[in-house]
Amino acid sequence: MIANLVDRFRRQYDFFVVTRHNDGKFDPRPYSNVIYGDWNEISGAMVFYLAQNEFSARRAAEFVAEVDPSLVFLNSAFSLPVISLLNARRKGKIRDVPVILAPCGEMAPSALALKPVKKALFLRWAKAVKLYDKVIWKASFDEEKRHILRQFGPRSDIRIASDLVSRSILPNFDLSQKPPKNPGKVRFALVCRLTRMKNVHYFLDRLSQVREGEVTFELIGPLEDKEYWNECSEIISRLPPNISVSTTGPLPQNEALERLSQGHFLVLPTLNENFGYAFIEALAAGCPLLISENTSWGAVATENVGWVLPLPDREAWNDRIRKCIEMDGPSFSRMSIMARDFAQEWLGRAGHDEATKNLLESAISGEVNVS
Repeated sequence: MIANLVDRFRRQYDFFVVTRHNDGKFDPRPYSNVIYGDWNEISGAMVFYLAQNEFSARRAAEFVAEVDPSLVFLNSAFSLPVISLLNARRKGKIRDVPVILAPCGEMAPSALALKPVKKALFLRWAKAVKLYDKVIWKASFDEEKRHILRQFGPRSDIRIASDLVSRSILPNFDLSQKPPKNPGKVRFALVCRLTRMKNVHYFLDRLSQVREGEVTFELIGPLEDKEYWNECSEIISRLPPNISVSTTGPLPQNEALERLSQGHFLVLPTLNENFGYAFIEALAAGCPLLISENTSWGAVATENVGWVLPLPDREAWNDRIRKCIEMDGPSFSRMSIMARDFAQEWLGRAGHDEATKNLLESAISGEVNVS
């Protein structure tokens, strides 16, 4: 999201980004192609990389004093860098500056249900000390606004602005590059950081019921939660021989998209998806969607570019998997073309930039919006 924000608005604003020097807690290796502990000029922004143990309220205050920003934009309500900056703010170590906070789906009931005790205790403390006092919450859609309101009450300042995606996805894509779709064979794909929230084991359980046809399921991206992956691996070991599951590990985005384009359908039985970059990327790659009801992408069903199925209805999932296996080439080609067209039309909508522009401008000007 931040890369797309910079790309859209770097001509209006100067961006200074502070982030981890590695790809998350499950991959502690520092990036090898950046300068560590200093500013890097990358794609129109100045970026500073820090080790996990270097994030602190004092360090956050130093960055704010050095950059002297007109606005601070934060991703995640629970991450250490965000908590460090908000702690510095509540202790008076940084000047009064507008703060936009995008919780990225973390306030959804399904997200709070993972590690619930830890999150409940933290939120109780955060509310007691007013950690989030006077932040501007960025919700991606109406449902996320309701989740934030449920946690922080009607006096919260919540603005809705859809997450930004790349201006163009696979611009040279040609539908003739898609693999043939023959009845009896299907390629499912998923692009994600594998975590329990993605609910991949649910789909693996559904595949365990498939005894006919040839099914390939490729997981594209890092296996971030190793404990959860071990649980998935145990299911994979018991799948029938007509089911093949493979993983790629982390890939550069362009390579991940190319791998995705070699699938027929993207599948994600997610417990919660705040926006779902993988959905628009898959549609742009000519992959119709097979997803749970826990997303904001219900339009794919009405536009005939995918299916939205409730997780409790296991038989509906089983039936749809069978129909994907049985689908013939001409039927798939028509659906794939519609998926690509849907993505192209969606990417061309002007309203995405406008909502974010209004959010940034109103925050900088000090405009207050109480729900």
